[in-house]
Amino acid sequence: MDNFVVGLDIGTQYIKASALSLQDNTLMYGAAVESQGIDRNGITDVKALGSAIRKVVGKLEVKISRNIHAVFVCLQPETVGFLDAEGSVVLSGDLVTQSDIDKAMDAAQLVTLAPDEEIVDLLISRYLVDDTAYRDPSGVRGTRLEIRAQLVTAKRPLVESLYDAVAAAKLKVAGTGLGIEGASSILITPQDRKNGVFLVDAGANTTRIVLYKDNRIVDQDVIRLGGKSITRDLSIVLKISLLEAEELKKGYSKGEFTDDVEKAALVEEVIKARVEEIMAFVQRFVSRYEEDQEIRKVVVYGGGLCGFRHVNNLFKSTLNKSTNFVTSDIIRDDSLFNVPAGGLAYHIVNSVHYKSVVGEFVKDDEETQEMPSSDRQEQDDFLRKYQDTFRTSGNVHADDEDEDDEDEDIGVFEKIASWINTVKSKWRKR
Repeated sequence: MDNFVVGLDIGTQYIKASALSLQDNTLMYGAAVESQGIDRNGITDVKALGSAIRKVVGKLEVKISRNIHAVFVCLQPETVGFLDAEGSVVLSGDLVTQSDIDKAMDAAQLVTLAPDEEIVDLLISRYLVDDTAYRDPSGVRGTRLEIRAQLVTAKRPLVESLYDAVAAAKLKVAGTGLGIEGASSILITPQDRKNGVFLVDAGANTTRIVLYKDNRIVDQDVIRLGGKSITRDLSIVLKISLLEAEELKKGYSKGEFTDDVEKAALVEEVIKARVEEIMAFVQRFVSRYEEDQEIRKVVVYGGGLCGFRHVNNLFKSTLNKSTNFVTSDIIRDDSLFNVPAGGLAYHIVNSVHYKSVVGEFVKDDEETQEMPSSDRQEQDDFLRKYQDTFRTSGNVHADDEDEDDEDEDIGVFEKIASWINTVKSKWRKR
């Protein structure tokens, strides 16, 4: 029996889910539905959001031919805080074991938080065994293991509302993680994370910017503009409805456009103006670090900008940095690779120190699949009343790199192209 880790990305325009096979981590399925019960100010209707989550998970269940009972939920960087943390443990034997790694992570989380905050993620920037750095410390001989990390915290009401919405969909939250951290695991290289890279998530209502440097998040910003801003611009300028403007935007993005040359020129002018404005804010953020010559890349993903096939023609960077747009072929196709949801699933499956959590997840999942229908009804009754006591054991953790790794001169497209092509080819065969 194949098992799947499922990532869930709850956006203001779409809710996306991705299932990654534990037997073959190039085999991924995706699904998407339009959002309900949530806007830029947060969750407005838990029941409606739960219904949308149930719908997208149902579509994913059909694709993988399995029932889904638990998901890992993405959190957005603007909703969390960061705390530096360290954890250490004296090794139980001569070699580092998974148990030692778990104990060091537990030690890093022994901090005092405000009463209304919870730990929702742990980003590990470095493992040290007797003061020597390793990407994977498992099996390394030594006497002491240390980790350097960032604790990611969120307000309890936000966490509880997400759990309630997932429970309304008759699902459990297996864990939470920073969506952009998951995206980083497939869009940028370990060397990029070390030298410095700007990762830009262009969404429907917001554009998020995160700077990775020395394997940690050192700065971030949120621009309250996105793909819907372009839709509203087209609606106002052309005096059409938002629905018509959205369809017009999608047609332009796919190169399927009207023969009316004058109208086509106007649409392109409107879109280009807003794209340039959004990217001007990104450039303003990037320019804060202009003197740091090690930071050489800006990587942009997300349908707000990268839904346009030829976004490079709409924006010309004035930065002395490589600016890469991870574009999609089309907008709104539920078979497309969903970067935050898929990245979170990929991150969980491939994290060195996440093995024990994935093992427990698989065990619980298989027991639930075999559960008698009467017990499932009892579980459904429980989920209706479910109010979470947040479990730190389900947190998502980041991966690390060797201090002595050779420079990786692999571009972002070279890194992900073969992986995504493999995913797509396998999807077409099934």
